Amino acid sequence: YVLFMGALIAILVQWLGETMDRLEQGLTPVALDAHFVLLGWTSRTLTILEEILVSQGRVERFLQQRGSRRRRVALLAERADASLGQHIERQLGTHWSARQIILRSGSPLRLDGLERVDFAHAGAILIPAADTTASSTLDADTRTVKALMTMGAALAETPPEQPPLVVAELQEMRHAGTLRALYPGPMEIVAGDEVISRLIVQNVRHPGLSHVYAEFVSDASGSQIYVREGPELAGISVRQLAHAFSDGVLLGVVRNRGDNFEALLNPPGDLRLEANDRIAVLAPSYADAALPETIGAAPELRERGAPASRARARRRVLVLGWNHRVPTLLEEFAAYPDEAFSIDIVSQVSAAKREKRIKAEALSMEHLEIRQLEFDYTVPAYLESVDPASYDTLVLLPSERLKSEAESDARTILGYLLLRELMEGGEKAPAVLVELTDPDNAALFENRRGEVIVTPLIISRMLARVALRRELRAVFDGLFSSAGSEILFRRIAEYELAENLVESKVPDAGGRVYSFADLHRAADARGEIAIGIRRSGQDGKPGGGVQLNPGRDERLQLSEDDEIIVLTSYR
Repeated sequence: YVLFMGALIAILVQWLGETMDRLEQGLTPVALDAHFVLLGWTSRTLTILEEILVSQGRVERFLQQRGSRRRRVALLAERADASLGQHIERQLGTHWSARQIILRSGSPLRLDGLERVDFAHAGAILIPAADTTASSTLDADTRTVKALMTMGAALAETPPEQPPLVVAELQEMRHAGTLRALYPGPMEIVAGDEVISRLIVQNVRHPGLSHVYAEFVSDASGSQIYVREGPELAGISVRQLAHAFSDGVLLGVVRNRGDNFEALLNPPGDLRLEANDRIAVLAPSYADAALPETIGAAPELRERGAPASRARARRRVLVLGWNHRVPTLLEEFAAYPDEAFSIDIVSQVSAAKREKRIKAEALSMEHLEIRQLEFDYTVPAYLESVDPASYDTLVLLPSERLKSEAESDARTILGYLLLRELMEGGEKAPAVLVELTDPDNAALFENRRGEVIVTPLIISRMLARVALRRELRAVFDGLFSSAGSEILFRRIAEYELAENLVESKVPDAGGRVYSFADLHRAADARGEIAIGIRRSGQDGKPGGGVQLNPGRDERLQLSEDDEIIVLTSYR
């Protein structure tokens, strides 16, 4: 009897242990509805999770459209064990919720793995690109293509009533047509490499823009971009609507083009809204972006002129580092035919290998002068030999030759410190732009001169925003592309503001005081949209002096060196 009971207890204990191991490994399927599915564990995953958990209002509106109330995120990773859950919990802190985040083990390339997260009944499926290596970006896009093929085949056999929205990150946009043909439902594609390359080039052309874009894609503070529907606005002119907002800035119109959307940013003032149009509004909250209750006639303003142009000299740019994105970066520089750039690229990667890679892209070199320099920029003597202070802009890129993101960022940070040491005491220091791969390292630059772009943060937040409101993809494309509208800074002295002055000069304070409504009207008269201000002399401070969307009646004390941030069609 004792031997029998002992054997039975041993069998039960072993069975229970195996069952617990199976549950911890996330091998059991889930049954959910209108949930978020996140495929793969990459450098973007944690930020996407945090954005979905933090964006309370956006998520609630997303769930309401699909008749659901409970927020659930199903994460499919190659090995989703207890240690991964503990790591996520530590990183998310107070945002962690075991009820809302469900971990499952499996490959997004196999149907059994996808079924464990119940992908067919999801509200949105997010596919961040796999982390790239020094070899190629092909593996990252190949995984995305294979995952979409698997989902598309499964949904073709048993199509759901409403296919999930897929938001996929793609490194090579030449594969975009292939992706759209593989999936039968709605899809939005975020071009990861192109977005970062556009941000870098636009920051080279207009130093300080990183602070503006950082606020666009973050709910932490300030104003964000919201898309609102308003069929009752059909027939109203854009200019008439723009001056009816009291707490928001109208950026433009998002128009439905079949299965896609097109953003008409800074449109002509006489453009009239159609019944299916949406509007893009920069506002502190979703409520502040609400349609105005009353819309009167367009105010008496001067005739809207064409955006002003300015002469452009050749810019000298020093790029320190090499990765797979450099050819895309050069292609973006070449996308501005009216501007010329002299670009020196420093890396330990063979100059011949880099030249071969660039030639494979068949770039237009008419307005570009590219020189390949082969040395280690972390050696002070080598770095000093190129005279960094003689350039207009210095760009530090992460290297993919190193094994980890921490090592790559450590090398980038060392290069930044050497640059500052070499240029200390100089008459004129060039603008410095640093790209990082680890979000934790951004805190090291809070009180230092220069701008920082954290690639995983920007792409992750864009993916999460587009998943919650798909029209935002068109808005981001319009803001970040080389064609159409763009954001830049213009000095207060460039505008005729004397007649709009609300107060005289403030004693012992310097400058003059204007309302933001005055700045908005002055920009409108030049065919531009004022979206904020930037105060001079705050380059090394958090935010760089940028303040987006001040209250219309807020009194702003500004000097002639302060700048208006405008959305314009200037090229």
